[in-house]
Amino acid sequence: MSLRYKFKKAEKIVDVLNSVNGGSLNEIGRSIQMAEENLSAAAEDLLTLCSTKCRGLCCRNVYPDELITLTDAVLILSRTGSMGETIFRCAENESLFSANCVFLENGTGPCIFPPAAKPHKCIATFCGNTRPVRKELRALRSSFNKLFRFMLVKKPGLVLGF
Repeated sequence: MSLRYKFKKAEKIVDVLNSVNGGSLNEIGRSIQMAEENLSAAAEDLLTLCSTKCRGLCCRNVYPDELITLTDAVLILSRTGSMGETIFRCAENESLFSANCVFLENGTGPCIFPPAAKPHKCIATFCGNTRPVRKELRALRSSFNKLFRFMLVKKPGLVLGF
């Protein structure tokens, strides 16, 4: 699945979910945002290490299509409705080979996604020992799983492609 395809599919899913139960979609998005904020607070030392030692290495030499799942795309579009055009324009630059993430502003950073709408792997990837933030990582994963289950329950055909 390419990024363009994922985001087009996510756009349809967001439209349908908003018409069926937009309040629940927004509530799940807020729970992911809260889990991310809790993780960021608990992982302050790890984030400092990432910014001083690695300097965004996790955004370099990646396959963005493998980084961003359909669930991530749904979260991003549901939380950043006004950025849709920018997201699709960036997705047009997807390479067949590993490269810097296409969602880095001007190709070097920072990330175009606001804190409340980042892909799971981007939030949960650190270049240090994550044992001290294991509880917060589990809570974040649980929130993303809740979004996926919500998508499956409300619109299984769109999510599974039948």
